[in-house]
Amino acid sequence: MLRENIVSFNKPKSIAAEAFRALRTNLEFSMSGENAKIVLITSSHVSEGKSSIAANLATVFAMQNKKTILIDADMRRGVQHKNFGLTNKNGLSNYLSNMNIDENELVKKTEIENLFVVTCGAVPPNPAELLSLPTMKSFIDTLTKAFDIVIIDGAPVLTVTDSVILSALVDKVVIVTSAGETHKDELKATKTALDGAGAKIAGVVLNKVETNNAFGYSKYSRYGGKYYGAYYGNEDHSDSSKRHTSNNKKSSK
Repeated sequence: MLRENIVSFNKPKSIAAEAFRALRTNLEFSMSGENAKIVLITSSHVSEGKSSIAANLATVFAMQNKKTILIDADMRRGVQHKNFGLTNKNGLSNYLSNMNIDENELVKKTEIENLFVVTCGAVPPNPAELLSLPTMKSFIDTLTKAFDIVIIDGAPVLTVTDSVILSALVDKVVIVTSAGETHKDELKATKTALDGAGAKIAGVVLNKVETNNAFGYSKYSRYGGKYYGAYYGNEDHSDSSKRHTSNNKKSSK
């Protein structure tokens, strides 16, 4: 059973679901003309909401009749098997550690049409080393031939090196930040680390934005909601999150 935080499917007419569709549209524009289809979702630190963003983004792509796969590459704190009510047996870590596991066993069908998930698997002692293996690149290459869009839920950049490694294997990177929590210097450090790996940063999602109750967002708070505050393109956005957060605080008084 799907968790309630998959609002793009559970409440498709909600404001939150519409926000995820807007994010999808922005990404499609960013990827157009580049034959791009692999997107990494990451953040600076834990608890900024990257996994919920990744799950809902994958969902709205699938609801657009695109064959979509979500890879839970956060092998330390993976949650996508819980989000979609799936078994975590034979996940990504198991496959990268043991080539005897067939790739077909990894791809799990969800109750959402067109959406498939590769769960994180058992917590390994060496996630970064596993993601650096040629097997990981080969696996992603195989998936790009079978799916229209590949969404990867990566670990936080400033905590471990996992997403920096993955950023070299994907077409676009989206950074999730948390309003009132992520400091602009942390965002700059995250961007610097990804730039150093040659990552193509599509933009930034500002999550957990405080909004005026008159617009009806408050009813999503029980989902850890207010998922999507803003999307900034690949530009000088180092101060953007600070401006947007302060403006929302003023408007909600």
